[in-house]
Amino acid sequence: MRNNNRLLQIAGAAALGGFLFGFDVAVINGAIGSVSGSETGFGLTPWQTGLVVSIVSLGAAVGAAIAGGIANRIGRVKVMIAAAILFSISAIMSGLSFSFGALVIWRLVGGFGVGISAVIAPAYIAEIAPADKRGRLGTLQQLAIAVGIFGAFITNFILVKATGSADAEGWFGLHTWRWMFISELLPAVLYGVFVIFLPESPRYLVSIGKEEEAEKIISAVGSDSDPKGRINEIRGSLAGHRPRFADLRDKKYGLRPVVWVALAFAFLIQMAGINNVLLYATDLWSTVGFEGNLSVFIPVLTSIIGIVMTIVGMSVIDKVGRRPLLLWGAIGMFVAMVVAAITFTQGTLTEEGALNLSGVWAMVALISVHLVYIIFCGTWGVVLWVFLGEIFPNQIRTAGLGFATAGNWIGGTLITFLFPVTKEYIGLSGTYFSYAVVAAILIWLVARHIPETKGVELEDMSYDLK
Repeated sequence: MRNNNRLLQIAGAAALGGFLFGFDVAVINGAIGSVSGSETGFGLTPWQTGLVVSIVSLGAAVGAAIAGGIANRIGRVKVMIAAAILFSISAIMSGLSFSFGALVIWRLVGGFGVGISAVIAPAYIAEIAPADKRGRLGTLQQLAIAVGIFGAFITNFILVKATGSADAEGWFGLHTWRWMFISELLPAVLYGVFVIFLPESPRYLVSIGKEEEAEKIISAVGSDSDPKGRINEIRGSLAGHRPRFADLRDKKYGLRPVVWVALAFAFLIQMAGINNVLLYATDLWSTVGFEGNLSVFIPVLTSIIGIVMTIVGMSVIDKVGRRPLLLWGAIGMFVAMVVAAITFTQGTLTEEGALNLSGVWAMVALISVHLVYIIFCGTWGVVLWVFLGEIFPNQIRTAGLGFATAGNWIGGTLITFLFPVTKEYIGLSGTYFSYAVVAAILIWLVARHIPETKGVELEDMSYDLK
């Protein structure tokens, strides 16, 4: 029991990197209206608004791409500390930015931190956890994201209640939306403090020749009943080879099949528009007729349900496996998005160009759109980081995970950047129909190419996939 608690503490501390991403998602949701407006913000165009929101994902793509290589040189723990520092700087400077350009730059810096933590946390958890507990522990990353979203929604709500609105002047003459950004400093500092005390990954230690230290960590955390035997297996799987991005290449396919599958997996889930449900939640519900406190409260309620669904997914992932959750999740999101797309065709446009839905259709829209996020939390959100952390062989794990995660963030950048534009030019109906098409592709991908990794030791992962 003591070892189980220790493993939970270690995985929970590492997963706090997901909390940073979730917190930022919800913070920008509450702040973007004021940032874009001309009253206290920068008077942004739809393209500029999309850039402010999406630039974190672009930074995360870069951070994810370089994180694996850096982690192989200096270790997993030091890289997580660096991520916390970058996000802390971003939190302060974003809140103090007094131009559109400065805000974009500092949110880009925060994105670097988010991307680094998004790569290293699941890799680290996968490397330190035993196979029979790896699924549940790996899902802590998604739970942290969901809790981070909820925490930021609550923080935004408290700040707005204290000052009157996101545009109101708050403490030290700074407007409330600026304090929303600055509030990100607290979780960033907590993340940095927690990861300082984490043990290093045994697989990294073996790769640099510190096998005795690796054995001590395996024994201390209880991740294997035979530490010496596990060390031998890790050594054999690494074969004295230092991981590098060149190992991802394949003469026939350009990249190894396992890399292509992971890349498609990570990229397409973003192109299904999941982030936009939260990033633009308040704006969306104001658009379709839910005004004032109601448009703010709905995302809070959804985030709570998302946490519950994440916990449900965590409780079953090591029982039912990864593929069933992914398949049913893709089907559920497809159906919900089709319903949402149909619903948005039933509205009328106001003189200002906003979509106006009648009572029953507004409620159907509310339920169907938020069902996408709720289903995601219990399925794809739970499996995503677990699967990416375990599918690659030891030789290419951090490089492959970094590559796939970069694809995930590039997809996130594209979809969040384009949402204000697609909403304007093809409407909410066309936008959500395009997301449904991607969800249909995800169904095919899971059914045809995604392997089951439940209970498989990391040393037994193969380069070859069907």
